[in-house]
Amino acid sequence: MRKLTFLGSVIGGLLTTITARAEGSWNNPPKQPVAELEHRTFRSASIKAEVGYNICLPPEYRDEKKRFPVIYYLHGYKGNESSYLEYASFWRQSLSRSGPTILVFANGGETSFFCDSPDGFIMGETVIKELVSHIDQTCRTMAQRPARSLHGYSMGGFGALKLAFKYPDLFGSVVAYGATLGSAQEMEKHLGKVYAKMFGGDKARFEANNPLALAEQNAERIRRSTRVLLTIGTKDEFLPANRQLHRRLTTLGVDVAFEEIRGARHKKEAIYESAALPGFAFTAKTLPQQ
Repeated sequence: MRKLTFLGSVIGGLLTTITARAEGSWNNPPKQPVAELEHRTFRSASIKAEVGYNICLPPEYRDEKKRFPVIYYLHGYKGNESSYLEYASFWRQSLSRSGPTILVFANGGETSFFCDSPDGFIMGETVIKELVSHIDQTCRTMAQRPARSLHGYSMGGFGALKLAFKYPDLFGSVVAYGATLGSAQEMEKHLGKVYAKMFGGDKARFEANNPLALAEQNAERIRRSTRVLLTIGTKDEFLPANRQLHRRLTTLGVDVAFEEIRGARHKKEAIYESAALPGFAFTAKTLPQQ
């Protein structure tokens, strides 16, 4: 019986690893060096794999007496920790205006929508929580809610809003660019197989991860602790859903800012050119002073 139990454990571990890898590599160093950016990994207990992330440390980090707030950037659909590194250039520009921060590019799985799959193999939400804990343990951070912010584009915008609204005691602000939002029916139509994989084709499971539903559910806690910035292009297909979320957050009394970039489609370049530096400035107003 013990042999069978051991064999089952081994097979289960192998299946977890194989399925996790099917989501795409969890460890993706940049193909080219990026100034002031370092690729690192941590061991994820949830997926039993090394997960990569990129970290940018401000010049002030050389002062060993100082601790710093952290901005976590969540990537878009079919991305990873090294897919959107141009955002680091806006971080560098923001330092002189907004003050020193640590910027971390996370890997939540290529198509996870930063959620945990029903079969427990793709743990996009849990991996991010593990990363936050790892960063606090290995870097000189201000390990407190007001000193953590989530930024994200597209799928990462969905993930940033979802995590900020689900864990308002963990994050003090969220900046979502072109967030991929919609009803269960709209998202099922848009995502197809990904919707089935990540939400089991289950409307109730999707709603448990839907930023709009989470805002309703945790409105009182979010009002007390979380500032929100939504930025979306006027030609982005997800504009109606972002407008809906803005209206509802306003009704709920949440501290929310909303910006529409005229003429911009669902393309990060057009959004970042106008909105990235204001996004960092918005976050800076929420961060504690050293």
